[in-house]
Amino acid sequence: MICAVVVAGGTGSRMQAPLKKQFLELDGLPIVSHTLMALDRCAVLERLILVVPQQDLAWCRNEILAPLSLVSEVQLVAGGPRRQESVANGLAAVGADDGIVMIHDGVRPFVRLSLITACLAGVQATGACIPVIPATDTLKQVGPNGVIVQTLDRGAIRLAQTPQTFFIGLIRRAHQLALQRGFDATDDASVVEFAGGTVTVVPGDPENIKITTPQDLLTARSILHRRREICASDAGRTACDSGRQRTLTG
Repeated sequence: MICAVVVAGGTGSRMQAPLKKQFLELDGLPIVSHTLMALDRCAVLERLILVVPQQDLAWCRNEILAPLSLVSEVQLVAGGPRRQESVANGLAAVGADDGIVMIHDGVRPFVRLSLITACLAGVQATGACIPVIPATDTLKQVGPNGVIVQTLDRGAIRLAQTPQTFFIGLIRRAHQLALQRGFDATDDASVVEFAGGTVTVVPGDPENIKITTPQDLLTARSILHRRREICASDAGRTACDSGRQRTLTG
């Protein structure tokens, strides 16, 4: 079995908007709708598990899932107070220990089919694989007093993206250990590392952005506009029409 857990349980405080960031409109649809459609283009994904805040379950069922008519089976799951707990809830809904699960941010709507395929191939090496992109700025480690401690070698630094892809049993056991020992992480690869696992990487995509701020939303609109222009051209029409779900966001 291959499935995806889409984590959309955040409050979106950095967006400074009346709606949670995952529900903000992008080209007439909520951001998370674009994310679901992009994943739904991958024919090998059998299930999508959408994790949202408890109070938004009914709204998501009616306003997100009902209008989309996705090919994949979609299950709604209530999230927790932290991302890590939301992921654990999503993993619990997966059920089986055999197979592969992709854990993806609900506010990364531009994931390409080629990146999904690369992650699914890369996970075979160690049971854990994530997409990464190089750091382009100079990186400074700063102490609590606001003074630079050291300059990091950016040549050895990579910025993590999603979908982070794992053997189901491995990531579930890692999350259980993290819960037992009180380990708090900002991504799922860190949970596997904490549990002693090895994580491999594949090249990510600079356009696979996480929309968390108003500036990110402006960037997302620019990416979407550019992709629409490409899809409207003769050269891009075949590529844009491929896959199970025709959408501008994949």
